[in-house]
Amino acid sequence: MNIRLGRSRRISGCLIIVVIALIVRLAAVIAWGNTDLRGTTDQIGYFVLAQNVRQHHAFSYGQPLRWGQEPVLNAPGPYDPTADRAPIYSLVIAALWWGDKPPLLEVWAVQGILGALVAILVYLMALEAFGFGVALTAGLAMALAPFTAFTTALFLSETLFTFFLTSSLWFWTRKKGVLAGIFLGAATLTRAVTLPIIGIVLLLGLLTKFNRPLHFKVALVALVIIAPWTIRNAITQGAFIPVASVGWGANMLFGTIDVPYGSGPMFMSYTQDKGYAEIVGTAPTKHDAEKQMGRLAVERIREAPLHWLWLRIKEVPRFWLGSGDMISMHPAFKLAYRLAAVGFWGLAVAGIFLARRRWRDLYPLALIPTLLALAHSVGSAEERYSLALVPMAAIFCRLCGVSSDGQKLPPRKDCRVRIVESLNDNDLRRGRGSA
Repeated sequence: MNIRLGRSRRISGCLIIVVIALIVRLAAVIAWGNTDLRGTTDQIGYFVLAQNVRQHHAFSYGQPLRWGQEPVLNAPGPYDPTADRAPIYSLVIAALWWGDKPPLLEVWAVQGILGALVAILVYLMALEAFGFGVALTAGLAMALAPFTAFTTALFLSETLFTFFLTSSLWFWTRKKGVLAGIFLGAATLTRAVTLPIIGIVLLLGLLTKFNRPLHFKVALVALVIIAPWTIRNAITQGAFIPVASVGWGANMLFGTIDVPYGSGPMFMSYTQDKGYAEIVGTAPTKHDAEKQMGRLAVERIREAPLHWLWLRIKEVPRFWLGSGDMISMHPAFKLAYRLAAVGFWGLAVAGIFLARRRWRDLYPLALIPTLLALAHSVGSAEERYSLALVPMAAIFCRLCGVSSDGQKLPPRKDCRVRIVESLNDNDLRRGRGSA
């Protein structure tokens, strides 16, 4: 009876998290969704690529573009292949594009479902590791996370990327290296920022004996997933481009530009930089601009490395805490948002420390977000870039040195009882009879 009650409680917790996550994301779409793809060049860019994949079978903008130039739907051509962006988010949109108009509702629906699935993955990882109380709290935190819910209304790759990365970690913690590698590869084909992480995981397999087969599986399978797109880029672009050709140089240059707090949107400060403005005004193509920005960034870092380091340190609060500006400009909300962020990340760090004795089982949940944060530390510190770290942080955030029933954190072998409890009733009866 107790086993059945425990199983019913876990299923109920799962359903509660799904319902709340879906309601919150529906509310976000109603409150902040727009149907004209305004806001950023990124949003319209994804749909233009998707339209041309669907209608012209080409991953192309349908016209030559300069840096910062906004692509347009129904572009006249030529439909020359591009490697500007990681492909998967646009390919998902293309798969949903069955009519004449952009599939806005369909994309919102998929992103809402993915957001709910991320909350469930957080719940399941915390359930197996720490018990029902921690799992329920972590899952609800993920379901209610304000900025994560807000991005459901945006046509950006963050929601899909977070789902892939969280799925990879879910399989990784369960020692399923092939599946973890598949999802890590998919995450990299959604946002190329995880490409260096694959290299680091491969190095772990080469340099350390700890979990060597698992690390090799994760890294090599991820590379296999990426390889077809890399080969495609080599054929169409005549260059070695593992995932995307645009973004690396620009983000490095943005990392050398001082963005004072309270100065408004970060991009406004970027446009006022003389070096950036000159490149944008003179470079004939996006690729030329990208190369020039990368060279200028390296020159600035070499000339004043300490100044660059100071700028990166100054950006730390912006990356981790954000401002809440995209959700609301009300001063009270922004203050509450920042204070909540301080508490959230502070508790997450404390939770990692308190769970340190379980590092052999839980290290991916801390390692991969740390590497992802480091990858972003050299460039633009937009707060949306930290969203993929939130699921893992939500798990550790709940830990205050005790589990839900006030006891010390259980060792891994005790947590496995929860897997046994999820077996069907016949198996459980046979197990009790043999005992």
